Amino acid sequence: MNPSTRATAAAVTAAALAVSGYYGPRWLAVAVLALSFMLAIGWPALTWTPNWLVGSSVVLGSGALSTVGVLLGRDEPFLRHMVVALAASVVIALVLEVLRPSPPGQVITAVASTVSGATVAASGASWIAAARTPGAKDLVVVGAASLFMAAIASTLTSKMWVNTILAITLGTGIGGASGSIFESIEWYGGALVGLLCACTFISVHELTRRDLANRNPLAAISSGILSVTVAGSLVYVGGRILVG
Repeated sequence: MNPSTRATAAAVTAAALAVSGYYGPRWLAVAVLALSFMLAIGWPALTWTPNWLVGSSVVLGSGALSTVGVLLGRDEPFLRHMVVALAASVVIALVLEVLRPSPPGQVITAVASTVSGATVAASGASWIAAARTPGAKDLVVVGAASLFMAAIASTLTSKMWVNTILAITLGTGIGGASGSIFESIEWYGGALVGLLCACTFISVHELTRRDLANRNPLAAISSGILSVTVAGSLVYVGGRILVG
């Protein structure tokens, strides 16, 4: 997979989350839905899922149900609605596998990849839960900005170890600088969130970089969005710990 494509996808989605998160949970939910759609399109290519239609449908459904549930939930914890949506997606994945079975010898792989994609898509709702947590809305902007910087830094040189150091350093630095701007969090809280987001992107970036056989651009785009989606869970946890 092309690392530039992956980094660009991550940077664009992170920028979209940062801007939409600044304007509130509803706009953020729109961005998360778009993110889930793009993730669902490329997920079967990323995980070599044999049945593309089933894989994409379940992933998109999981992301959409989780987003709507977390956005419309009235009481905390908002992520409990995500758990319900994810459970429903697992059941749907199993039923669809029975109705439209995968080729012999690929059934377990197909179900596992589809369910894992549904889990990743559902975790995108964590961005919305973080935005709805009292006092933690600014962490969404901080985390997304750190992801954006880490994605850009990951392709600055031809040496992966140099890019890794740059991405973690700049991601943490942006997080700390952003944290010093917002009154709701301290600079060290922003730096911690920035470090977690940068490490999340670098980990996914390095793992998918080793898949040399997969040259599908949709897979590269999906892998970039994957890191941004998963980082939402860390931003939410950071908000609960740092803000309460």
